[in-house]
Amino acid sequence: MKSILLIVSLIFSTSALAEEKPSVAHGEQLHNDKCMTCHTTEVYSRDDRRMKTLQALSSQVNNCMKGAAKAEWTEIETNSVVDYLNQKFYKF
Repeated sequence: MKSILLIVSLIFSTSALAEEKPSVAHGEQLHNDKCMTCHTTEVYSRDDRRMKTLQALSSQVNNCMKGAAKAEWTEIETNSVVDYLNQKFYKF
């Protein structure tokens, strides 16, 4: 009986973690809806790009979100945008 309860507990724990994990596909959608209104993706691949670390990228996304993009994203949504940009362009 204890092993059944343990298995059920693990299944629910794994499901909860999966729901909290940011989706790169969702990050791309959010990015395209908000970020692309101000600039193109060339800003991510230019020779003199300012992002040198994942932390700097995260800070920039947060600054844009609160500023020009006026995006009211949750922390999970913001992280999904950062993950999308990192996987697609930066690869930190």
